[in-house]
Amino acid sequence: MSQLIPISQLALPIPASLSELAWEQAQADRSISATWNVYLNRIATELLTEYVRADFPDLRDRSADNLWQFVNGSGLELNGKRLMLLPSKAIDHSELEIPQEWVDIPALAGDYFLAVQIDPDAELLHCWGYTTHQMLKSKARYDPIDRTYHLDAYHLIADVSGLWVIQQLNPQEVTQTEIAPLPTVEAVRAENLLQRLASVPNPRLEIPFELWGALISNRAWRQQLVALRQGEVDPQTNVTTAVNRLSGWLQNVFASGWQAVEDFWGEDAQLGLAFRQSEAPTSTMRRVKALQLPDRVLFLLLSVAPAADDSLSERLRQRLEIQVQLRSDNLNATLPAGLTLELLSSEDEVMRSVTTRDLDNAIVLPRFRSTLGMEFKLQVRSGEVTLCESFVV
Repeated sequence: MSQLIPISQLALPIPASLSELAWEQAQADRSISATWNVYLNRIATELLTEYVRADFPDLRDRSADNLWQFVNGSGLELNGKRLMLLPSKAIDHSELEIPQEWVDIPALAGDYFLAVQIDPDAELLHCWGYTTHQMLKSKARYDPIDRTYHLDAYHLIADVSGLWVIQQLNPQEVTQTEIAPLPTVEAVRAENLLQRLASVPNPRLEIPFELWGALISNRAWRQQLVALRQGEVDPQTNVTTAVNRLSGWLQNVFASGWQAVEDFWGEDAQLGLAFRQSEAPTSTMRRVKALQLPDRVLFLLLSVAPAADDSLSERLRQRLEIQVQLRSDNLNATLPAGLTLELLSSEDEVMRSVTTRDLDNAIVLPRFRSTLGMEFKLQVRSGEVTLCESFVV
């Protein structure tokens, strides 16, 4: 490796500015354990991201930082593998403790697990070993009381520089065992669970792990839980309890909140949502819904029609063609720069994404087709605010 010294001997200094910033961010959390989790994970993520990126420019930060108040651990993505950082203040290196969330939740599970010690007094970060998901599942002890895995230190690979060598020579190394899928949680049940978890001392231990895992796998629900527990619930973070059924749109059945485009801007509004004449314009349904940001209202516009090569009689069991657009409430007003509109799969994977530039007054996702029964989400992100709508065809 070009510049990296063996990381098992590595002691990275913690800049005072980073320590102060991390501590300031940590103060927003109410419990002592949550405060330390945020502080330690922020430092580990910032320092190791900068360090490793010097040799792996494509490294990505995959930390679910809104989970830090509940569970310890941060994720980095390296060559398609998820590297979990597990920071601790403990000087005892006899074992590595890994929360179950990073082992048994398919969307969050790590491939590698890196033991990180942070000494705030000495202002140093030290990495002292790593392991794989496979090794952890075969050798670690599971504690059902606090839902953690415990791996004795002699099962760890002490020279962590080997991890970087593997990423250079064999990035496709098999690292994970099979992970059982989690159950599907309906939006209404999710809302009830989130309300239940809003005030309990330790939400991750309050409900069965499978339900907890299903909740926190969903980014919108994670944000909702954080907002509830911090007493900062607002419309931007509410879980969408009604799933929008698009096949019903062709029968003039709409969920609450969706209105005809003409009701907002008139018959002649040039919105760029009309399909081509060959695509059955008479059966196209266009609807708009208002989304409230802290400082403005946005409008989410959808145009839905049977796919061009499907007969009208088969439309409900075949494919729909969908176009999505995001606009300000004033057709001539520009959207804030950096506003992102995303198409998510039912597993919260980003399928398509578009972000505003300077002077954009609308952003449009490329048209896509979806078959009957398929689920997807549309997510709008602006700064720290996320809005999400769920759909089923």
